[in-house]
Amino acid sequence: DNYVLLWFRAQTRWSYPFDSDPLTVSAIQKAPGADLDLRRARFKAKGHVFDPRIGFYYEQELSGERPLLDLRLDLDLGRDWRLRAGQFKVLYNRERVDSSGKQQFVERSIANYAFTLDRQRGFNLYKGVGQGRLLNSVLLVGVLEGDGRDPGQRGDDPMLMARWQWEFLGRPAPFSQGDFEFSPEAVGSFSLAAARVRGPYTRFSTAGGGQLDGFDTGGDDRYTLEQWQQGFAWKHRGWSVQQEYHEKRIEDHETGRRSMLRGGYAQVGKAWPLAWTERGVPVEIALRYARVKWEDTPRDRVQREWSLVSNVFLYGHDNKLSA
Repeated sequence: DNYVLLWFRAQTRWSYPFDSDPLTVSAIQKAPGADLDLRRARFKAKGHVFDPRIGFYYEQELSGERPLLDLRLDLDLGRDWRLRAGQFKVLYNRERVDSSGKQQFVERSIANYAFTLDRQRGFNLYKGVGQGRLLNSVLLVGVLEGDGRDPGQRGDDPMLMARWQWEFLGRPAPFSQGDFEFSPEAVGSFSLAAARVRGPYTRFSTAGGGQLDGFDTGGDDRYTLEQWQQGFAWKHRGWSVQQEYHEKRIEDHETGRRSMLRGGYAQVGKAWPLAWTERGVPVEIALRYARVKWEDTPRDRVQREWSLVSNVFLYGHDNKLSA
């Protein structure tokens, strides 16, 4: 059946002494201060048009000069084949694909800064294999522009990527963190993915293409990025585990320098039901460790991060308090 679902999401944040995760010594040494910010305000729409096999998703930021975040079509081609086209988050690593509204922590780990492919324009082709069985898997290949959501400079080469996601318990593992629904049956996934692109950028974010700390802006084909990742997720009866490992090689064709970044994160959470209301209010505590090692880069260093969070789910991820 055809349908259209519309909704609005806002996220407010009070922080002290930083307004975001400090990634450099100078950011840590800044004078402390408190900040109350409307972190995100977004309008979303999704549904089917003309035919149940034709889905769409639209997401718009309600501020900024370039507010369009996602605009994509999802086509069910039959026999477990699907095609996605438009502008969307590349299905590379789980932490970035998990919506900011479905995270356990108030922000993604420091590994996200170094390794995400973020939003791109292009195509993804999916194939489901062994649905409902031990080898229940999703295979994906993508051809993307490789310049980010709102590119300034544009490279000539496309971004090529591939992903294998094994749902080893025979059931889909949704892109949502924590287990405040206390899943009676365990779900889990294991993934491997790789990507390559040559262009003007060394990293990507919601803002588009940009440079990692210490890397200079150059020509349209200055950098080649080659990276891969391994991911794991599992949840059952209030327990949740999520982990990723990344490697990223950067070749600077103007200076001849070859740099390597290695890192990732691991997090574990536990939720309990509290009978404050008729249906109960889940609460959760989660712990995360993240690490990024920069080798032969303009900023040789090792970054480490410990994070602890507590959540009160007033209405699931749609209405919650996190600290």
